Amino acid sequence: MTVAERARLGQVNRVAREFFRHELRSAEDGWAARSLRQQGAEMLLDPAGRWAVGYAPGARSRLVGYLRSCGFALESMTNAGLTGRNAEGRAVDRFRDLPMFPAKNERLETVGFIGISQAGNYEFSPETQLHRRATSLVGVAEQQELLIGGGAPVLVADPMDAIAITHVSLLSAGRWVGIPMFGADLSPVQMRILGRYAATDHAIVVLPDTTIGRRQAERSLRGLGAFFPRVQAVELPRGTSPNKLRLGANGLQRLHDALLETRPLSDYRRAKPRADMLERYAEVEDTPLLDP
Repeated sequence: MTVAERARLGQVNRVAREFFRHELRSAEDGWAARSLRQQGAEMLLDPAGRWAVGYAPGARSRLVGYLRSCGFALESMTNAGLTGRNAEGRAVDRFRDLPMFPAKNERLETVGFIGISQAGNYEFSPETQLHRRATSLVGVAEQQELLIGGGAPVLVADPMDAIAITHVSLLSAGRWVGIPMFGADLSPVQMRILGRYAATDHAIVVLPDTTIGRRQAERSLRGLGAFFPRVQAVELPRGTSPNKLRLGANGLQRLHDALLETRPLSDYRRAKPRADMLERYAEVEDTPLLDP
């Protein structure tokens, strides 16, 4: 791929990102915007916010038409992973009726997208000359200030959980930075990206309460140790998540206190989820988030 071709694909992704962003703001009463509000993610709707989350409209080829009006050839759209073909062979939008998160590479360039369906399933950009799932991340570019300020990256599966952690962090001296993995393993390149932009010696993994999820977390231990001397873990009550915890009674305080209770991830090797966690967090003292 030539430098000019790479630049063109980067440009079409940037324009698509702005298109999705505009569509979300234009559909404030749509299900995507309502869902974000219901999940406590109003910051994603802020036009001045750094999270460039958008919405792919349900129309068959609105993005295709918009990109054509901007002077992009169909070949560029296809090579960027933004289009597909319908039964009649016509070019149509690959993503439709989905909230959209831009995925960025190590240079923090938008190289692909991740959509979330109403059923909660993830839809990823295909592999292209620019995009590989294993070499891009969501949330690093958006939260550079927190990372540079020493916030510890906190790895979670779902973007709403990442937003919950960042929400608490902004009330607590920027201690943490939620990084969503969308259910995938953390790859060596993704570890390198975190190591490059995080100004801290430790990372935190929020442990799922399933055996498969825990084994997935364990697999990240050795690789993360190459970039973060301290790899800690947080165990939440069974059946909950950072965002569910935040949205419950006294939720911000409960999530804050849970994130303070870290242990080395190595302590949890093959350990079963603790059954007493829900009882431990049933009552939380009314202590301030901004603790000394």
